[in-house]
Amino acid sequence: MKSMASLLVVAFIGMATAFAEPPIRAVVLDFQDQTGQRSDALLGGAIAPGAMAEKGVFLLGKTLANRPGFTLVDRRDLLSQMERLRPMDDGRATPTKPSFLQAAQALRADVVLRGSLLSLSPGKQLINQGGQQVEFSTLSVRIGLEALDANDGSVIAAQDGVARQQFRQTQQVQTSLGEDDILQLMEKALSDAAPALEKALVARAEQVRARPTVKLSIKTGADPALVELDGILIGTTPIDGFQVYKGDHVLTVGKPGYQQVTKRILLEKDTAIEVPMIREQLTAEELKEIYEKIQLKVISTEPGLIIHTID
Repeated sequence: MKSMASLLVVAFIGMATAFAEPPIRAVVLDFQDQTGQRSDALLGGAIAPGAMAEKGVFLLGKTLANRPGFTLVDRRDLLSQMERLRPMDDGRATPTKPSFLQAAQALRADVVLRGSLLSLSPGKQLINQGGQQVEFSTLSVRIGLEALDANDGSVIAAQDGVARQQFRQTQQVQTSLGEDDILQLMEKALSDAAPALEKALVARAEQVRARPTVKLSIKTGADPALVELDGILIGTTPIDGFQVYKGDHVLTVGKPGYQQVTKRILLEKDTAIEVPMIREQLTAEELKEIYEKIQLKVISTEPGLIIHTID
């Protein structure tokens, strides 16, 4: 019986491992204020929504950090990586801002999250109770979340959440809300939005994993060289049997002292690619010899690719 129980435990653990989903690596980019005009000073009208939106970054991070489906990347690492990638001109940073996608890819993030404080909206209801007019006030806070694909920046999921609180206002009792009350409502709205967002991201991940793959092998005439696929560094040549999804991809191969090669390729089956590398400074005779070897008509100084499909 002990042996049978042990087998059942092992089988159960194996099934749990097989069906366990890897956590989603997420990084928070920003949290914006998109609220409209507020009129009631008691119900948050005197609070600056922009300041509340800035605090939304922390609240969103707190919400995701407590959900097992997410692994949260430190936002400070994202900002530091963006600064590191900032283009330089004669040793000085240029006004051009680097793409947050490059920074997210360097941190191996799956998604980039953007939050918005959509509304901070008061409402009132007047009720006549025994000849006395009683006011019931409601404050609604609505939060929006967007998940962007860390590879191409496309929106892969969007969700909103709302939280409300009602107050009875009389001549004797008047309730005035402070920042802490608004923060609590924002946190409830985020908790309302997070489960649906996670469900959408898990469904998207399952779709991606179900896509057919092929094996890609790459070598160059100047190994080792750095190889990027769709803007993500995958290693140095020679690369043998790297698994990649079928379809259209952008391949970039580079090495100091050599011209960088960037090509768009369509992968439909297992493929081996040879990349002729050309030094940045070459004589006319060397260029002629290279192009004769790869049997291409010389139309530019850009190296080509030799592609073999593997049946």
